[in-house]
Amino acid sequence: LFFSGTIEHRFGHCWRCKSPVLFRTTDQWFLRVTQVKNQMLEEIEKVRWTPDWAGSSREYDWTMNARDWCISRQRYWGIPIPVWTCSCGEMRVVGMVDELKGAEGYVEDMELHRPWIDSVKLACPKCGGKMSRVPDVLDVWFDSAVASWAQLGFPKKRDAFERLWPAKFIVEAHDQTRGWFYSQLAAGVIAFGRAPYESVLMHGWMLDSQGQPMSKSKGNVVEPGKVIKEHGADALRFYLLKTSAPWEDIPFQMEGVKNARKTLNVFWNVVNFATTYMAIDHFDAQRITKETVRAHLNQEDLWLISRTEKLKNEFTRQVNALELHKAGRALEQFILDDLSRWYVRLIRDRMWSEEGDVGKLAAYRTLFDAIMDTTLLLAPMCPHLAEEVYRHMDGSKPTVHMMDWPSSDLTRVDERLEKAMAMVQEIVDTVTRERQLKNVKLRWPMKRIVIKVDSNDTLISLRALESILKSQANVKEIEYVGTGEEWSETILNVVPNPMAIGKVYRQWASKIAVLLQSRPAGLIKESMQRGEYSLGIEGQLVKIEPNMVSFTVSLPKDIYAATFSGGEIYLDFEVTREIEAEGFSREIIRRVQQTRKEMKLDVEEFVKVEVLADTKVAEYVKMWKSHIMSEVRSKSMELVFEVHGEQVGKWEIEGEKVEIGVSSMNLRDPIKELTKIPGITPKAAEALVDAGVRNEADLKQLGEDRIEDITKLSKAEVRKALHYTDRSAEICKAVPEGSGKIMDRSEMTPYLLRIPRMNEVKAEMLYDAGYDSLDKLQAADKDALKNVPGLGSKTIDEVLKYVSDGGFQRCSACATCGHEVTAKELNCPACGASLRAEVTEEETEAPKAQGLQDGYSYLIKDDRSDRSYELFMEQLKLGKRGFCITRNYPVKIRNKFDLGETPIVWLSNVGKEDSLRPKDLEKLSYSLEQFLAKGQGVVLLDGLEYLITNNNFLTVLRFVQSLRDQVAINNSIMMMVLNPSTIDANELNLLEKEIDGTL
Repeated sequence: LFFSGTIEHRFGHCWRCKSPVLFRTTDQWFLRVTQVKNQMLEEIEKVRWTPDWAGSSREYDWTMNARDWCISRQRYWGIPIPVWTCSCGEMRVVGMVDELKGAEGYVEDMELHRPWIDSVKLACPKCGGKMSRVPDVLDVWFDSAVASWAQLGFPKKRDAFERLWPAKFIVEAHDQTRGWFYSQLAAGVIAFGRAPYESVLMHGWMLDSQGQPMSKSKGNVVEPGKVIKEHGADALRFYLLKTSAPWEDIPFQMEGVKNARKTLNVFWNVVNFATTYMAIDHFDAQRITKETVRAHLNQEDLWLISRTEKLKNEFTRQVNALELHKAGRALEQFILDDLSRWYVRLIRDRMWSEEGDVGKLAAYRTLFDAIMDTTLLLAPMCPHLAEEVYRHMDGSKPTVHMMDWPSSDLTRVDERLEKAMAMVQEIVDTVTRERQLKNVKLRWPMKRIVIKVDSNDTLISLRALESILKSQANVKEIEYVGTGEEWSETILNVVPNPMAIGKVYRQWASKIAVLLQSRPAGLIKESMQRGEYSLGIEGQLVKIEPNMVSFTVSLPKDIYAATFSGGEIYLDFEVTREIEAEGFSREIIRRVQQTRKEMKLDVEEFVKVEVLADTKVAEYVKMWKSHIMSEVRSKSMELVFEVHGEQVGKWEIEGEKVEIGVSSMNLRDPIKELTKIPGITPKAAEALVDAGVRNEADLKQLGEDRIEDITKLSKAEVRKALHYTDRSAEICKAVPEGSGKIMDRSEMTPYLLRIPRMNEVKAEMLYDAGYDSLDKLQAADKDALKNVPGLGSKTIDEVLKYVSDGGFQRCSACATCGHEVTAKELNCPACGASLRAEVTEEETEAPKAQGLQDGYSYLIKDDRSDRSYELFMEQLKLGKRGFCITRNYPVKIRNKFDLGETPIVWLSNVGKEDSLRPKDLEKLSYSLEQFLAKGQGVVLLDGLEYLITNNNFLTVLRFVQSLRDQVAINNSIMMMVLNPSTIDANELNLLEKEIDGTL
């Protein structure tokens, strides 16, 4: 032994458990990737990679250096390598499960993973011995490699494969360059000679706040569940999507999630603002359309429309480019800057205009559209919030995710207006900044600003938006100085140059400087521009050269200058008595509104205000009293020596002590009650309450002339209101509380059947046409009732007469026994006599069964179909050709109903003659179109819910839309039977919108 010692060297360890690892040489299965490497490189160049370098650099470099792929593993469980061998050397590769049928140990539907598959033995075709599967399993990445076609059932099934393969888009993290991206590429090229995907998005990793990979062993893992519990799933999603480019790693910052939540809260507050005021004014987006308000849009409305259309275009473009972070940031900027901090500020005052004011409605419509478009864009990123907002604002479909993606109309983008508004915003920000530097409160108005522009375009743009600039900068006046002009109020100063003067006039230099400063600077400058300026000194004329003086401009007292991109601004900070008065009034308003909020008063409630202040502030309050009362919704405001109120607050405002008491006047409910009286508008109700009226009884005591004088309503409206209140002893105690409430069919029908010429079918027609409350029927006019199928002109006249006579409100006497009966009773409770008016059939131009009209499609809502077959047979008796589609066995239908030779199609999967599979809507549609094309037919579709169950609702809805059009074109009738309990309310609502009437 010549030497003994210890040598330190590198040694393999398991990356997960850190145990030492010994390497040994074994036989394995490989895919010869090197043979197709060049083709793989070509395919990489054909794929759209996001970012581009993910393919051109990362994937390309990895593939360039690729070696043959070892696809075998030695595991107890896994996907078996499908190779069977025999001791004689024979080898068989099994490609399909069908090839194993009949083999020893194979059982139908058996577990095909190892170890169970190892029990299957094949017969050797060469020696007749048993072939056993090789013991290896496949690399799990081989599983992933073939996923794109294996999940489609290929090669056994080819329909889905031919439709959906190759994959349009895949997404995974950058570590999959050598994982899923590579394994799929290799398998696709080997199997099909091409990449199995067309587009790839490579995303980054989520790291800890220090930029380190998260690991349980390091203890730096952020649990998503905890973040979601604290801040919400949408806030986390929005943060992840907008923080950085998808392919970049993100060092997770909790503060970022908090900020994302703040942004979403801002959007929710905008929605809350909108819904609050829209609800007060009963704004209906279906009625107030874009076309309705187009002529009444203000500049700020047009600006928001322009910004919204641009946002939709930009967001869609960035999403299509997979630049999700840019899309998210654009949306965030729109919510914060355009929607919340600007547009809502601009329209706040318009919200308190009179109900029905076209300017207010234009603002509502503009805000509604902006919120809805924002919600649709937000839906893929923040699905929960988007769903909640959608249900608040629209909800016409079951979910926001069924809405079409918003398309942009770039013709509504106004670049000039946006540029002008951006300049206004810049000026407002500049004024605000200067106010803060001078410690001037933003709430106090500024006397004026003077804008010196550097171009005529700027001047034109600012003049067009002057009202917005005034309100947002909070200035009383705006003056303009044109291009190349100087503001007349600036002070020109002459500055002598002693050095230059001394060189020429040594002994007189100081005297010349004094004289120059005592002369008008403007005159000196003007004279020098004309040629020269001279001074007389000690009897001699002294010539002043241009280099002997310079000129400066100074500003008057309380005036300060600032610059903006379009020129200069002069800000006048002088506080006049009027400005001080307005400033104090705004401070008072703020304190009262703050107190209202603390009292949790409804925005519509009125208050009484008492103010205690010294003489100066009290005088200011008197000057602005009406404005303060209007802003805080006060009916009474007094200056007192001792403040009382439900809530009293003390403040010091600009060194002045002020005490304010606020009490609720509890007028909201009386006003709401009075507006329920037909003819009384909200404005009229408020005037009546001011006059001391609190209820119907008080109103009745006033008399017609007095009410007209107070409310300024027309005589017709006043008489309508008094007629409503003039019920005294005859008042129907059975009229439901709040006749505007929606009634059930069974509750509404008795009221309708008391109307002369009314029968059950007409009553159902009325109810299904939307007249499901007494108020709705009372508000209907003749033209509206003409749209109800089955109502003739005489019946309509009787309905209008009955309503105008107060039929729903008055009690009457039983003609048999004289007992008093209410408006909803069909039989006298004393003697049992019928109270229904005699029913007279309508005189029609042509006989129509049960009021059905040619060219109309009807939905029959019933859990049984008997009524529909009776209506169907009525039409057949009138000579119409019939066509029946039913879920029931045709023989049963013919035995139960007299349908003669009417063809019947049976909706069934049985496959017999005259049957049709419910999924085959195209064939059914074709058959019906052929039948309807002959004209004057009647179709009964019994089993609509069966079609919905076997297809899906939207597919059947489109089928119904197509049939409805065919029925109308060919002057036929279609009746569809549906059990309404089988679909949800939103789907039923959509279906009802597509048909002409319900029965």
